Amino acid sequence: MTTYPSLVSILIPLFNSEKYIRKALQSVVSQSYSNIEVIIVDDCSTDSSLTVAKEFFIEHNTIPHVIIKNDKNEGVSITRNKLVDNANGDFICFLDSDDYFDHDAIDYLIRIVTSNNTSIGQCLYYSETPDGHPVGTTNKFSPNVILQGKDAVFSMLENEITGFLWHKIFRREVFQDVSFDSKLPVFEDYLVIMTMFIKGANISFGNEQKYHYIQHTSSLTKKSYQKSLDRLLYLDMTKTFVQPLISTEVDKLRLIKHEYMVILMVFINAVKFGAPASDVAKIKEYINIHSLIKLKKQLNLKRFYAIFMIKISPIYFISCLKLLLKLNRNYFRVNMYAF
Repeated sequence: MTTYPSLVSILIPLFNSEKYIRKALQSVVSQSYSNIEVIIVDDCSTDSSLTVAKEFFIEHNTIPHVIIKNDKNEGVSITRNKLVDNANGDFICFLDSDDYFDHDAIDYLIRIVTSNNTSIGQCLYYSETPDGHPVGTTNKFSPNVILQGKDAVFSMLENEITGFLWHKIFRREVFQDVSFDSKLPVFEDYLVIMTMFIKGANISFGNEQKYHYIQHTSSLTKKSYQKSLDRLLYLDMTKTFVQPLISTEVDKLRLIKHEYMVILMVFINAVKFGAPASDVAKIKEYINIHSLIKLKKQLNLKRFYAIFMIKISPIYFISCLKLLLKLNRNYFRVNMYAF
């Protein structure tokens, strides 16, 4: 193990992960970077997750750790706020309880952030099933630059910087005036990171995969269409955040493009998850046809005409999507990447 003076707090929100939490914790105690502490907040798991975690640290009692159980199920935002409040480290990393680190992930992340003297460091990640098979898409953004403020915010809008907490390292002070909003049904982590950039945080990047993001069947096929529709709330919040940063027509179009890509994703996923056609059709109200025409050169034709159909004939487009699903579910993955 390599020892460094800076303490890194590894924060784990725990909920019903009895099958995976031991592997997650084993990846923590196996780190090549030794100056760590582990903070766990259990959000009233109904399985044996909490027992497994406690038994693990009986076996590994030399690792500084704190395990807290919420009095009632509070949700991920309150749980994350409690994790941050109990962190003592100079740096903070998040680990989801069903994911895991490569053995040198913390060492790699802290080298990124300290060598570049930035507020946040980000590595790449694997997206895989519990048995290790690649699944879904991963973000490969790793420029040899430092991004800050407006540049970082627009990189988030363009899906370059992710809104994920878990393949990043944060200096503790960036959480000083920032917290997770428990009232938000979605994107609470995304907006926290965006807020950090608006407040002046900067970020540097590594080009190696060090984090294993595990996608389960339940996460790949979420049953609640309301979770998809709730993402429309994010559009108004994002516009409020980003509007003060817009100074040119190009900036304006970049924001609109982001909004329309989110709308397309919401529309397709709402159809996939069985939302009533009347609810899905209302999404067209978020599209301005004149703004869409201005974006034509910036969108591939498939995406342009998909958004155009949402505005002009959403019921017909819903029927087309359902037919495509019925004909070939395995080939046609209904999400924004299919377009």
